[in-house]
Amino acid sequence: MSSMKKPRAGAKHTRLVRQWEIVLALQSAPRGLTRAQLMERLEISKSTLHRELNTLQEARIPLTSHGVNGTTRWRLLRQSELPPLGFTPLQLAALHLARLELEPLAGHKAVAALDEILGKIKPKERQLPLRLATPAKSHPETMAAIDEALTHRRRLRFEYRAASREGKPERVQVEPLLVNLADKDPYLLGFCLERGAERTYKLVRIHACEVCEEKAKRRPSPGLAKTFDHSVKAWTGAPVRVRVALSPRVAWLAHEYPLHTSQQVQAQPNGSVIVSAKVAGTVEAMRWVLSWGGEAEALEPTELREATAREVTTAAQRYRPTRRLKHAGTGGR
Repeated sequence: MSSMKKPRAGAKHTRLVRQWEIVLALQSAPRGLTRAQLMERLEISKSTLHRELNTLQEARIPLTSHGVNGTTRWRLLRQSELPPLGFTPLQLAALHLARLELEPLAGHKAVAALDEILGKIKPKERQLPLRLATPAKSHPETMAAIDEALTHRRRLRFEYRAASREGKPERVQVEPLLVNLADKDPYLLGFCLERGAERTYKLVRIHACEVCEEKAKRRPSPGLAKTFDHSVKAWTGAPVRVRVALSPRVAWLAHEYPLHTSQQVQAQPNGSVIVSAKVAGTVEAMRWVLSWGGEAEALEPTELREATAREVTTAAQRYRPTRRLKHAGTGGR
């Protein structure tokens, strides 16, 4: 039996998809499945299965484990083991997984409505004590202010720490247009009055956000969401075609950690692959290249290759022996 699965070509095998596959596998086996059976069905490793089962438990997915002939089997709770609210185990699993994914948007009215529904679903005594995970990425106060401004078409005023200013805070006034979620990080797309242009703001960098009395004049256009079509994460800008080579050691992971959903992956004779995609600028593409360490090489465009080289050179300089001795805490030696 193979415990590791090579991602399918063109597939974006996210954790959410994998978690849902586990739920569906358990739903199709009323008597439950062992860890070995789950690993074989889903073609995943023991550590991956352990991590996903922990996540499902923390998200209060209605599942339990029990011993059968000395072997632990996992299964979804039966209808008779659930509160009488008309939900099936599969529906409850979907709701809880949705809430886990929406945690970064905590503070929005839609998330509050889902919380109200889930709050009525109380586990029975014989169900395993589970808790709802609370990731640290939620910003309920900021999200509530943005939601109010979008609903009543008001301007927002907040302090923002931009990476381009090395985190130096700046007070800005913005007309909100759209909230975008990228890699579970919420971003606000808005029209900055100080700069007279649309800007993207990461919620974790927004502080002291308040709704203004002034009405917002700009309305979200029907095709506004397409602004992010070429984003690697949340960056917006003119599309550019990039090409990156991944070494044979990590080539098989190209589909699991994609540069962009529309990327093309070309296998090379030496076992490496070349990833190509049209993305919004090269800033986030460079960060993606650097995330692979020495296993990736930026090929095109020249702007991306040179920017990546500068970052690598700067990082290497920080690890020179003379710098290490200068900054090391040697206690006066």
